[in-house]
Amino acid sequence: MLAFLITVTSSSALLNVQDVGQARISQTLAFIGCSLVFGFAWKYFFRPRPALRQVPSHSTLLTAGFRKLSNTFAHIIQNWYALRYFLLSVMFSESATAALSTISTTYMIHVLNMNSGQIGIVFLCVFVAGIPGSKLGGMIGLKINPLRSALLCLVVFIINTSLAAMIVKGEESQSMMYVFASIWGICLGWLHPTNAALYCTIIPRGQESELMGLYLFSGLVCSWLPPFLFTVLNEVGLSMNWGLASLNFFFASGFIFLKMIGNYQDAVEFALLRCDDPWSVPSMEDCTDNDDQDTQTKRISLPPLT
Repeated sequence: MLAFLITVTSSSALLNVQDVGQARISQTLAFIGCSLVFGFAWKYFFRPRPALRQVPSHSTLLTAGFRKLSNTFAHIIQNWYALRYFLLSVMFSESATAALSTISTTYMIHVLNMNSGQIGIVFLCVFVAGIPGSKLGGMIGLKINPLRSALLCLVVFIINTSLAAMIVKGEESQSMMYVFASIWGICLGWLHPTNAALYCTIIPRGQESELMGLYLFSGLVCSWLPPFLFTVLNEVGLSMNWGLASLNFFFASGFIFLKMIGNYQDAVEFALLRCDDPWSVPSMEDCTDNDDQDTQTKRISLPPLT
């Protein structure tokens, strides 16, 4: 993505095109690049493989997937407290990070009067800053734990977004946008891998592919909500500064749900425990009271496809 942004920005500068021309260059390069990459992957990487499960006799290939996801969601909501709160946190926090580019672009155009070249440099700052941000997130996650690291990252997101909404208010503060964009980039490089690492440590073993799909779904399902709220606030006559600050509602909601997970080590141990009934998930106290050490160390899995 960084290489793509540099290519589009430099090509636009060399050809001396305006916003529409830069958009055309971007779409042309995106089409060519995606065609080559996806075409190569389709031909060489998608090999035939045997089915891992058989479709139940009373279901079709289409309905079996939806039924399986429904059962998994119900099981998570009823029994897996850490996964429940984590996925709720992802729904809010990652919807805000996904909408950040859209909302900030609108803000830079209408409030800061920045042109396409300046906006491109802003996003270049974001992508470049994401590299040390990812390294920083890994270091903090090892120093404390991924849960606390994600909480700290959301606090930084809230502080930076609040300061940007209060300080960056016109053309005279365009230069400050590069600073705030760099901090956003650090947070983006910090939060996404930290969330992925946290999720991988608290999920039950045996259905990782399905659960990673739920993780990706949770990050996208509410991505429409922050731009919608931004639009509503703008339409009722509020300043766009309030619209930019509205992202903090989603960051704060993600923080609250992450905080509800509780102790990180308890959540990890809960994912590794298995009691006598593999499809029920009692409290951790019930599991740790079991005298059979082998039973305690078995890993729990979710219900089979039915």
